[in-house]
Amino acid sequence: MARDRDGHAFDLARIDCPVCGAGPRSVLGRRGGPSHRYGLGVETAIVRCRSCGLLFPDPFPFPREPQELYGHPDEYFGAAHDLVKFENTRTIVGEIALRCGIERPRLLDVGCGRGELVHIARERGFDAVGTEFSEAMIAAARERYGLTLVRASIEELAKTKPAPFDAVVLSAIIEHVHDPDSLIAGVRALTHPGSVIYIDTPREPNLLTMLAGASSRLRGSAVVYNLSPSWPPYHVFGFNPRALGHLLAKYDMEITSLRSHAVAKVPARAGLRDRIPALLATQINHIANLTGTARNMNVWARRRTPA
Repeated sequence: MARDRDGHAFDLARIDCPVCGAGPRSVLGRRGGPSHRYGLGVETAIVRCRSCGLLFPDPFPFPREPQELYGHPDEYFGAAHDLVKFENTRTIVGEIALRCGIERPRLLDVGCGRGELVHIARERGFDAVGTEFSEAMIAAARERYGLTLVRASIEELAKTKPAPFDAVVLSAIIEHVHDPDSLIAGVRALTHPGSVIYIDTPREPNLLTMLAGASSRLRGSAVVYNLSPSWPPYHVFGFNPRALGHLLAKYDMEITSLRSHAVAKVPARAGLRDRIPALLATQINHIANLTGTARNMNVWARRRTPA
């Protein structure tokens, strides 16, 4: 068992790659705790599956009280998040309608947080359902938008055998769950051939983490910058196009478009020791946006139609 600096407790256990199973992996370095820029998270090794390229911690930090990690919605998202959330969400909802070819599709938003996308989709006339495990997020969705979210995992929802969904949204979710394979299996169970899947997730590795890792190695340090736990360990899997493509293919889904991008500016605390690396990282992000190697992926996929 390990605790982070905020007192959150984690059980550390070895896991296999959820895409490929047991197999060879390479150790990239260490992350979290003393091996983190701000001392966040718990320290563990970061490994890469040699078969698909997925990154994950080994040992894996399983939180003893998951509700604690997501118990403060406004703090979790931050004020800047609110300023762009609605604009981005409206764009996604409009794109879903176009890709489904249905004016009012049946939509599932998995791990929907405070429910912005469900709210906007319903305003547009979608039959939209949101699932969320965090009690604090569920309360925030009710207070902000009058939404009643489904407090269930996608696996639990699939067992109820609802009508299939025309579209499923996994927005900032696949990097958080402890079993991405089970998550995507649930998506398949809840969709029909031709259903649209939208995924946004960090891209690992990306230009920033590759260059930062190389700099760390030159200094003789084992610290890596992948799977950045900007909060207590939230990002526990690092997908790239190959790993995500392999996982989706297991469940009859294929990527139809993928865009890599990043908000270029990296925030910094006071003091040159933090401002100079943040400035360099911001410049790297500008280059990454131009070269398709930025740290976020927006992915559209579709469940295959039988030949």
